[in-house]
Amino acid sequence: MSFPERSPASVAKEGREARYRGDPESANPYPEGSEEHAVWKRAWETPDGEAAELEAPDGRR
Repeated sequence: MSFPERSPASVAKEGREARYRGDPESANPYPEGSEEHAVWKRAWETPDGEAAELEAPDGRR
C-alpha cells in the first residue's frame, strides 16, 4: 500500500490525535522504518508541551 506524501506536521498531528483517542501505538498506519512512521510515533509518545519544556531554560538563577 502506498501513502501520499504528507508533511511531517500533518503526520505528527495524526499521531497526537491517535493518542487523544486512546489508539494504541500499534495503530501507526505508516510502514515501519519510514520517516512518517518515526514522526507519527514521536508525536504519539510525546505529551503536548513536553518537547518545549525540555528545550526551555530550567529557570534557575
